[in-house]
Amino acid sequence: MDITVEDQPTDLVAVVRERVAMDALAAFYDRAYRAVLEEVTAAGLAVTGPAFGWYRDMPTDSVDLAAGFWVGADGVRSLGGGVEVVELPGGPAAVGMHVGSYDGLAGAWDELRTWMSEQSAQMRGDFLEVYVTDPAEAADASQNETRLVLPIVR
Repeated sequence: MDITVEDQPTDLVAVVRERVAMDALAAFYDRAYRAVLEEVTAAGLAVTGPAFGWYRDMPTDSVDLAAGFWVGADGVRSLGGGVEVVELPGGPAAVGMHVGSYDGLAGAWDELRTWMSEQSAQMRGDFLEVYVTDPAEAADASQNETRLVLPIVR
């Protein structure tokens, strides 16, 4: 995997945020994405980027997770259905692209963390998986593209 350091912009995102057990991730993502899309559409807002998962801490048996979409929502902070519009902080991040099924994400993250260690870079404490390829539209899971974003402290 090619890994680069990129400056990420600060953006507005619409999310559902909860502490989620690791064995309940798939159900949470399904529920969160559906709620965000329904509320964003009902509010007349536009989705401006792909689906993502924003892991707010390091997973153990559970994780503080926000799932949703980038949106054009200036001035809006709360929607219905437990959906909120929040600022996704920008700044430098180590970025890599995983191509393949979600089963391979753990190994891709290990590769990114190893790279970080070799660079003596310090993690900010959160990370993102940006689901570039919509798995519902992919003919073959081996072609899924997931952008891994690991914010760093300089």
